[in-house]
Amino acid sequence: MSARLPVGSRRHCVTILAPTDTPDDEGGLVRTYAPVGTLWARIVPRSQAMILRADQQQRAVTHEIFFRAWPGLTAEMRLTLGARVFEILSFEDFDETGATTRALCEEVGQ
Repeated sequence: MSARLPVGSRRHCVTILAPTDTPDDEGGLVRTYAPVGTLWARIVPRSQAMILRADQQQRAVTHEIFFRAWPGLTAEMRLTLGARVFEILSFEDFDETGATTRALCEEVGQ
């Protein structure tokens, strides 16, 4: 794939969800996610899951998602497409211009 990502290839409207932690009655935290914006993205399924190994955890990268850079993006956020939920495992400046982000994601639910 070339470093230039054609705008027309971004055909999925995804929602960015940010986490919010709320104290519960037993001294713990309950994490919920709230929408903070939408953007057009290109979703590329991986034919074989790549495994990330960090801190003894293994996570499977099931999709690469490309989208316009989003200020304040963190790996704790999620992306959704309809009922599909993608956890962001890592992300990078795809084209080294600050215009396009490539997020390595794991699909975690529907």
